[in-house]
Amino acid sequence: MYIQRFNPTLISPTLFSMMIWLSGMFLLSSCSTSNHSAQTNTLSTAAPDNSAQQKKQQFFTFLKPVIESENAHILQQRKKLLRLKSESRLSGRDLAWLTQLASEYGLAITGQPSSSNWQTLQARVDIIPVEMALVQAANESAWGTSRFAQQGNNYFGQWCYQKGCGIVPKHRISGATHEVQQFDNANHSVRAYMHNINTTRAYAGFRNIRQNLRVHKRPLNAEVLVVGLKSYSERGMAYVRIIQSMIRSNRSLIQSS
Repeated sequence: MYIQRFNPTLISPTLFSMMIWLSGMFLLSSCSTSNHSAQTNTLSTAAPDNSAQQKKQQFFTFLKPVIESENAHILQQRKKLLRLKSESRLSGRDLAWLTQLASEYGLAITGQPSSSNWQTLQARVDIIPVEMALVQAANESAWGTSRFAQQGNNYFGQWCYQKGCGIVPKHRISGATHEVQQFDNANHSVRAYMHNINTTRAYAGFRNIRQNLRVHKRPLNAEVLVVGLKSYSERGMAYVRIIQSMIRSNRSLIQSS
């Protein structure tokens, strides 16, 4: 069977030019579409995903006022403590207040306080840097999403040892009796955390660093003070470096919260 093949000489010059022009326009349109798609994909890939940053911001915005409130209460205590220290002898009323304060911070005072009593109280009755507290809370509670934070308002991983005092960890090792302490609200969790740092023997190093900064009238630098918390985690200094890194990387977010 004979098949007639395409012969461009059979097409008029005008029609042939029209076909060439249409082909060119089609190719130009294809290239333009392809380039637009590539540009769109590049912009989409380059566009930052702010969801993680927003979650961090929300966490800091929620917890920062709580930490600042507890610190303000401690500063009031410290201000009165330092005023009483300047007195040559305390009145019965002031002595009662100081005895109660000492008891709150794990120290027993009988009669007029000694120089050692004053020194110990000055080291204990002091604030926790906001950056350090926020970052530790973020680390311990997975930015407020952990079961213990959601169900027990526990943002710092505090344990308790009486049955029923908290939430039993799902992966608690055999024979262990600790529970993760439950709190009525975030304020109580922050208060317990600060009390722990300010009174427990394990954090004496932290308090020594803080007191040394006070003596030399230097700011309470969170990155410096974290070095005194190597006992907070079994990871030791590795934990300290993690918290220091988190402080640096989240500083601007904390300041803007």
